[in-house]
Amino acid sequence: MNREMVAVEVVGLSTSPASGGAFILVLGEMDGPRRLPIVVGENEATAIILGIENRTSPRPMSHDLFCSLIQQAGMQVEDIVIDGLKDGTFYAKIRFVQDGNYDQLDSRPSDAVAIAVRLDVDIFVAETVLEEAGIPIGEPELPAYEEETQERVSPTKQLEQQLARAIEKEDYEEAARLRDALARIKEPE
Repeated sequence: MNREMVAVEVVGLSTSPASGGAFILVLGEMDGPRRLPIVVGENEATAIILGIENRTSPRPMSHDLFCSLIQQAGMQVEDIVIDGLKDGTFYAKIRFVQDGNYDQLDSRPSDAVAIAVRLDVDIFVAETVLEEAGIPIGEPELPAYEEETQERVSPTKQLEQQLARAIEKEDYEEAARLRDALARIKEPE
């Protein structure tokens, strides 16, 4: 591994009322205090949650199909890297080996993470990306779900907690959106 790459893990997914129905994927530095928030769509959030929770849908989702295809082709995903940030857009690569040859595919970070959690491969972020967009733990921009509990909570449980908070605040529009997102996760297409 290149010294300029930092190992991270998925530490949470949160809704983002400010981003029009998108979700925030939060990657946490394995041996450090920084978090990297990345805006992802609802479908991508669902795919990541299903992968983390090792749940399957009745029919293969796109990420499941991709994983099956690369395995059938004799490829092995080594890891994924989020290695670029330009004009607010993150860039990622899926790095793989086939017949002893190493190569990589460009990917959206959300798709790369959905594949990484399904195949249980490492996720890395370029130090330059973390320096530019990483947030040290404790700054108010991050969702508070992890800090509140001090234990790992499943992404589905996190969304359920957010739903309860939205109902408590009488934010019924957000509550309905969360309810629908949870329904998609619990009964994927």
